[in-house]
Amino acid sequence: MLAEASLLVALTVQHGSGAEACLAEGQLKRSVEKRLKRRVFVPAAEASLRLDVSFIKTADGTEARIALASIDGTLRGTRSLVTTGHCSALDDSLALSVALMVDQPPDEEPAPKPAVPGQSEADAGSSRAAPAPATPKPKPTTIAIPPDVAAPREPWHARFGAAGVAAWGLLPAIRPALALYLKLVPRHIFPIALQGEGFWPATAERDAASGARFHLLRAGLSLCPALAEEPDFGLSACLGQKLGWLKVDGYGFDHDRSERRLTYALTLGGEGRLRLFTPVSLRGYLGAEVPVLRDRFASGGRDASTLFSPSPVAVSGEIGLEAALW
Repeated sequence: MLAEASLLVALTVQHGSGAEACLAEGQLKRSVEKRLKRRVFVPAAEASLRLDVSFIKTADGTEARIALASIDGTLRGTRSLVTTGHCSALDDSLALSVALMVDQPPDEEPAPKPAVPGQSEADAGSSRAAPAPATPKPKPTTIAIPPDVAAPREPWHARFGAAGVAAWGLLPAIRPALALYLKLVPRHIFPIALQGEGFWPATAERDAASGARFHLLRAGLSLCPALAEEPDFGLSACLGQKLGWLKVDGYGFDHDRSERRLTYALTLGGEGRLRLFTPVSLRGYLGAEVPVLRDRFASGGRDASTLFSPSPVAVSGEIGLEAALW
């Protein structure tokens, strides 16, 4: 068995473009030595093994390439770890792989057999003419890290989007709106969506000459746990609430009045996301909402009539684009 002194290792870690947030050299050293409970990494002058770790950003995620060699450069073994998520999902698996490789390093490939003393040139030439078939080098072992492995250093993500909205039951007739939203995606808790909406004015007529005009602005807050989350698409359920500011202006009456009211509704819906190209995705939403506050708007006087009352259940749909900010 090799003595511990022969297992001392010189480590180098390289971060390619886009992989700067991956595990630092000092962090990797501490994690490996903590597992093996001994000193492992030393300057190159004291080492008998050399370990090179390279982080490479790919189109689908991040790859960590590990190469272990003797100090003279003879290759001893290679590994490749890949993840489609944040590169900190590699942290634990990388430290474990390195610890196993340096604790019991693979043997060097056997050197070519030396010439037999006394062998003639003709015999040597004959031997060279018919060399033994070379043993193919094994391909690097590639280990794919599952997407649900925790990435402890993954930062919060943010997505910003704009969408066209169509809603029924909130205002007289089906009304369009423009929505802007920001979705925050923290680690370990549900994504949080903040949304603002501005609806096109709606009119409720009493007759051809009189009625009321409705203007609605709203702000919403929702929690959107993921039902399915892949790099190219995602599905989420959203539970939230919306607070609105409703302005109603009467027209064509003997005494035109203006009303200012707050609206409040609970919402439940589902959204889907399809990546078009990095960082832009197509987003759609379909949901229902129950107004907690339902005001009834009516004209007074001799020909009193109800102009509008919100539906007990309203339906809305959205389609738009979103961009991943980071």
